[in-house]
Amino acid sequence: MEIANTPGLTTARLQAELAAQWLNLIRFENHHGAPTFSPSMCYYHAMLDPEAGDSARLEACRAMLLCIRRRLPIEDFKGLAKFKEERPKDPYGKAWKTTRLGAELWMIAHLLEIAISGLEEGCR
Repeated sequence: MEIANTPGLTTARLQAELAAQWLNLIRFENHHGAPTFSPSMCYYHAMLDPEAGDSARLEACRAMLLCIRRRLPIEDFKGLAKFKEERPKDPYGKAWKTTRLGAELWMIAHLLEIAISGLEEGCR
C-alpha cells in the first residue's frame, strides 16, 4: 500500500501525532473514571502509528476532538470561578480564564482541528 506524502497530509499527520502525545502526557480522561488516553485505546494507535491509515487517523482525531469539546466548558467554568475569586491583575484582559487543563485542552483541540482539516483534504 502506497501512502501519500503531500505537504498537507504530512502536516496533518504531525499535528495528530502531537495531539496524541499531549493527550497521553496529560493523562486525558473523557470523564471521571474513564480510561486514560494511552496504548490501551485504539485511538492512541490510530493517531500515533506511522503505518495507520489516514481514514483511521481522521476518525480518531474527530472522536478525540468531540471529547475535548465536551470537557472545555467544564474547565472554563472552574477557571472563571477561580479567576473571579482571586481577581489577579490583568491590564490587557488577556489572562486565561480557564484551568491549566482547560488551556492544555484548548491547544490540543487546535492541533486536532488542523489535523482534521488536512486529513479531510487528503482523504478526498
